[in-house]
Amino acid sequence: MAKETVKKTVRKSVKKAVPAKSRKTEIIKDIQAKNAEIKVVKKNNMSFVIKLIAVILLGTAAFLLAQKYRSVFVAGMVNTRPVTKWELNRRLVERYGKVAFDEIVTEVLLMDAAKENGVTVSKQEIEAEVALNETNYGGKDALREMAKTAGITTDKQLNDFFELKLTVSKLQEKLFPEEVTDEEIKTYYDENKELVYKDKSLDDVKEEIKSQLLQQKVSQKFSEWFGKLREDAKISNFMES
Repeated sequence: MAKETVKKTVRKSVKKAVPAKSRKTEIIKDIQAKNAEIKVVKKNNMSFVIKLIAVILLGTAAFLLAQKYRSVFVAGMVNTRPVTKWELNRRLVERYGKVAFDEIVTEVLLMDAAKENGVTVSKQEIEAEVALNETNYGGKDALREMAKTAGITTDKQLNDFFELKLTVSKLQEKLFPEEVTDEEIKTYYDENKELVYKDKSLDDVKEEIKSQLLQQKVSQKFSEWFGKLREDAKISNFMES
């Protein structure tokens, strides 16, 4: 009886041995789990690095674009305060918007009328007009200095000005082919002989007077015509709303 009790006690105290194959499998699984954890950490680290690089690149690109196109958004600086283009444009519109708008309306109406009446001005005509005025004003620089007083500061603006001038002149000739009689010329000469033509004969100034009278007639009729044209046009100024 005592021997049986000892045998049972021995059986209970002896641990069941783990097969070598199972132990190896557990080790492999443990290694794989650790490797998986390492991969996750590396993946997370790599993702963070990529995001950081992207942020840096975007920030750099934004800075470079801001520097390159700064004048698009900022007109200038006062100490550390930027003066934005929006702020500047708003002030300009408030002060000069109506005048500028009216100028544009006039130009659009005249150019549309020229197109409807088959009036065109070539590049060569514009260049010739510019050259003529350069001669009349004493050179290229002198003409441009004079143009600056009218707010014309670039060659394109100058060309646009003379294009409009030539267009108006051609429109006047086509729409209002006026004539000036010899009687009208003599009457004008007699009325202004003492003040303007004191030392000149009628023959000396006949063509000059004819040109002046013709221009007066055409300008008056053209002004009336354009006033009606503008009155009939559909013009909306949203700055006034």
